Parts: sequence; C-alpha cells; structure tokens
Amino acid sequence: MTDEELRDALDGLYAYDDGAVDSGIHDERLRAKCITHLKTWSVGKCEFMPRLEVSRLVREMWLSEEALEQGYGIDSAIKFTRWLCEQAGWGEP
Repeated sequence: MTDEELRDALDGLYAYDDGAVDSGIHDERLRAKCITHLKTWSVGKCEFMPRLEVSRLVREMWLSEEALEQGYGIDSAIKFTRWLCEQAGWGEP
C-alpha cells in the first residue's frame, strides 16, 4: 500500500465513520489493511517513526494549504487524529 493509497483509504473510512455514508467507504477488510500498514511503520525504525509518519499524514490531509483553502483546519486534524487513535490503538483518543 502506497502512502497515497493509505491516505485515500483512511479519508474514505473516516468519512463513513463520521457520517458521510454516501461518499465514505465502509469496508472492514480495507480498515484492517490500513491498521496493519500503520503498525508496520514502527517495525525496524526508531520509536518516533510512527509519530512522525502520522504527523506528516495528518498535516497533508488536513493542514496543507490546499486543505486549508477547502475549509479544513486544526479542528479537522484533531477530530481525525482522535479517530485514528481509536482505530489504530495509539495514545489517548
């Protein structure tokens, strides 16, 4: 799974879970694949790698100039991060 595929899958899964059932993705196998992929980020890397990778992912999805122009912002990033923590079992949701 490429970073772009992961980002697109997480975006769709999150949209569905957040209530966009028409435009989101409801696919539990895809969800499991994403979670497995996220957990592999720490294999063979330093302990901070998952934090760095997830931070970059959140920045690109919710805090890039393009995302900001579309109306997303820090509130979107926080909400997504909480959801991601709940899904992947990281930190405090």
